[in-house]
Amino acid sequence: MALKRRPPGEEYASFIAVTVLTIVVLGLVSMMPVSWQEAFAYQRYDFRYWQLLTAGLVHENLSHLLLNLVTVTVITLLINRSASPTTLAMYLLLGTIGATGAEHLLSKPPALDFVVVETRGLSGGLHGLLVGGLLALARRGDQWAVWLVVAVTLKVAFEAALGRPIITSGTVENVAVMAHLGGTLVILFVVGLQRWVVPESGAEVL
Repeated sequence: MALKRRPPGEEYASFIAVTVLTIVVLGLVSMMPVSWQEAFAYQRYDFRYWQLLTAGLVHENLSHLLLNLVTVTVITLLINRSASPTTLAMYLLLGTIGATGAEHLLSKPPALDFVVVETRGLSGGLHGLLVGGLLALARRGDQWAVWLVVAVTLKVAFEAALGRPIITSGTVENVAVMAHLGGTLVILFVVGLQRWVVPESGAEVL
């Protein structure tokens, strides 16, 4: 079916305030005692359910943190007003949960030739935010966003099959390729489910 563009003058509220809040929270968490941060990180052999979300709040080092702060800023500039701030925030949260869950389920043999025992970082959740925002743009008629979603999905799938990233930033020793895959696939599933459950109408859903 033809993609629907949101009528002029009916723009969504800006996501920038949520992004600023995210940056502030990540900065505050980075100043917490190391023992507290370790409790937030995903620990395979000391797993707690809250780690599905809190693993995205802690980072390996300052470079890792700064990389994700820059990334969330760039993504926000790209997808801002594509959907409501609440919807985009949910994509970030669900993407983070899916990312950590994928690490727990897949970051071990036979998918990888080693076992990941600890995971930190928001990159998986950011993949989910990016894909969700791009799909919202596609829904509004931006066809280029569809191709970018395809490219991101192929990238994370290829890296997961390969067991390592195509390009690395060098900020961490092992890039969480399964987290990137998980964050992407969870949001693809959520958006697909939303389109299936919510009847098609003239009003935009996202």
